[in-house]
Amino acid sequence: MISSGIFHPPLVGRLHLWRGLAAPPGVRLHHAGSIEALVGVKPGAFSAIVLYYHCKTLSPAALAALDRFARAGGGILAMHSATASFKNDPAYFDILGGRFTGHPPVGRVEIRPVSEADEVFGAIAPFTVTDEAYRHDLRDDIRVHFVARCEETGDGQLPLVWTRRHDAGRVCYVGPGHRAASLRHPCMVSILQRGLAWVCGAGGEVAP
Repeated sequence: MISSGIFHPPLVGRLHLWRGLAAPPGVRLHHAGSIEALVGVKPGAFSAIVLYYHCKTLSPAALAALDRFARAGGGILAMHSATASFKNDPAYFDILGGRFTGHPPVGRVEIRPVSEADEVFGAIAPFTVTDEAYRHDLRDDIRVHFVARCEETGDGQLPLVWTRRHDAGRVCYVGPGHRAASLRHPCMVSILQRGLAWVCGAGGEVAP
């Protein structure tokens, strides 16, 4: 789990995320404070990388390590501001599937599944959190699983949770995470746990 900072992402949110992801049997988490820690990681050392992270610069060596990790079959679970990091590295956004372009004010966000019986996330009913709903430029090959409706602006179909394949690797992005309370919501915990399980190889193929 690569995460750092106190406010963005919030420190308490990082603790909630850690507890939620570590809860299922068989999950062992290790922490790193920078994506630069990927440089020199041995192939197969980890099943997945969790990015709950906001930073401006990324070395070519770290970007290449992330790309190699995913193409070789590693999973990536990216959270909230991961898509707002490293804005000068298009190859980074090609891996995650989307680039942050802005967001409405923090407010009530209704999160709704695209399908009632999703092959990755199962049956999760609509629920509401108070958070930021990011807007993105998106790759054509993503599969959207949840969308957001923002009460503040009336935006009704913002893609919020998606998956994609990166060669042999699996990538999942989950949008909420600006406020720590979002990561305590039982439905969010289920989405995060199931997203991590999928990027680690559990579950079948997801076609765009």
